[in-house]
Amino acid sequence: MSALERFARRNYSTRSRREGTLGKSRPAPIQTLEVGYPKSSLFDRPKDIIMNQLLTPTIRHFSFDGASIPFSKKSPWPRMQSAESLQSDDPGETEWDKSALQDLSNSIRASIRHDESIGPDTSKLSVFLEIVLKDEERRHPTMGFETIEHARLDKLLDELIQFAGLMKAASCSVELPLRFRVDIAHCKKLRVLWRHRFREQYALIDQFRCALMVKGGRLKQGSSSSDMIYDLGLWQTDTMTNLVGEVEGNQQFEAGHWWLNNVCAHRDGIVGCPLERPTSGRYGITALPLLTGREELIRRGEQHVIKYIREGSRSGDMHIPIISEVGRQIRVLRGYRLKSIFAPEAGVRYDGLYIVRQYGTKLNEVMNIHRLVLTLERVQGQETMECLKRIPKPSQLDDWKLYEKLEGDKIKLTEGEAKFFDWTVEREEERLDRADYVRDRQFRASFSWKLE
Repeated sequence: MSALERFARRNYSTRSRREGTLGKSRPAPIQTLEVGYPKSSLFDRPKDIIMNQLLTPTIRHFSFDGASIPFSKKSPWPRMQSAESLQSDDPGETEWDKSALQDLSNSIRASIRHDESIGPDTSKLSVFLEIVLKDEERRHPTMGFETIEHARLDKLLDELIQFAGLMKAASCSVELPLRFRVDIAHCKKLRVLWRHRFREQYALIDQFRCALMVKGGRLKQGSSSSDMIYDLGLWQTDTMTNLVGEVEGNQQFEAGHWWLNNVCAHRDGIVGCPLERPTSGRYGITALPLLTGREELIRRGEQHVIKYIREGSRSGDMHIPIISEVGRQIRVLRGYRLKSIFAPEAGVRYDGLYIVRQYGTKLNEVMNIHRLVLTLERVQGQETMECLKRIPKPSQLDDWKLYEKLEGDKIKLTEGEAKFFDWTVEREEERLDRADYVRDRQFRASFSWKLE
């Protein structure tokens, strides 16, 4: 065998061994399914590889621009902002509008209470929850405790979560809308974040509100008294606002103004006496608080006419000064103890101007009971009574509950547990009696309106 043949044989054997080695490590051909897609797809790969392929650095975090919403005075974040930019050290970047947030909270809570829905501000709520959750991701969140307290945002979250539970229980077979479920999930998450961030301060937020209410809120310049009894308990004002003229008074006090009791109304100057009696201002306009007694609706619509009935053993309780006001306009305030379909749920509310059309009294000599009947016609062009019936607002009812607790704690402390129990039972009986009266009048009025 020549040298050339030996070289060719050695070269062939080396190439054969190399091809055999490569053949063993070569991957098997990809098998295909009947539809023509590779069998080894993305879903057959390990999860860490899938996540590395999906979470690429090109993905950006979505965020809202708060410039167009009414509860943020400054634009909190630019569009398409990254998560890293939310970790800002500047805590003063956003200023929350407390009044607008309180209006949003009152609107949603009132819709839940009266209409059993979130109401027309659903989109505002969704945007707000998205923004405030993004704000909580910052190193220094701009949503402060004072803003939460003033706007009643803690109450808003609690009532939304409770409302969602009731809706879920009522519609077991029907799935709730996706947007609603997302909003409720945001509410739950936000409540947990605020509880974690504020801790004891968040748990005692109602005590903080009560202190503010007594110091400079609805009970400002007020103190307890053991000489006179008003509404729930013993209150008097240290000072009284100067009464203003008729023109200025109409501008200052608009229909729907609300107080905790008649003492607070006296402090602000709309009435001249904290007792339930008619009083006149500096320029002769008379204010009549209807805190007790009952009302009957005679005529509805543009000519809104009511009949006020009051009974008592003393002739001085029959509002005798109103005789000189027949044919003239007076201010009418309604209290929560009045039996009327227009009475506020709590406190005292100014319901606007009325014209005294008729005044009459009668004495039952057998029972020695005086009976007063007043016919009042509401001045046209004012806020409708249907709108006024939604006052007090939810935030005002929060203050009313704190006020009731103050009264109860004071009675318990000064007069004992037995007196507190009697006071609680008496108040509950009065509430049930008023509720029965209102239901009866509404039932009768529904038939009379249909006949008209």
